[in-house]
Amino acid sequence: MKKVFVAFLTLLAILVLKSDLGQGFNCDDAKQKISPCLSYLIGEGGNAPSIPCCNGINEMKKSTPTKEDRFAACECLKNSTSTVPGIKDDLVASLPKQCGLEIGFTISKEINCQSIP
Repeated sequence: MKKVFVAFLTLLAILVLKSDLGQGFNCDDAKQKISPCLSYLIGEGGNAPSIPCCNGINEMKKSTPTKEDRFAACECLKNSTSTVPGIKDDLVASLPKQCGLEIGFTISKEINCQSIP
């Protein structure tokens, strides 16, 4: 019985540590979170981004606590904005500010992601 209890506590500790460490930035998750921004970014969503869009940007920001995460996010967003037709560069660049957020870099097709802090 004691061995089962020790094994259970070990497994529980591993699960708790794994959940605390997080998984790092995930591009697919980020694209899904900011998908409500697409209509705004192509100029069909009004004068300001929607609340779901800004919530997605905020969630993406929370998933980039390290420089490596911000680099991954930069590369993800740079590649994504380059492949979606009709996205307006000025709206993409101003999106975090329009949501009242600072993400640590300007979203752009031209950004050098190596230079982000």
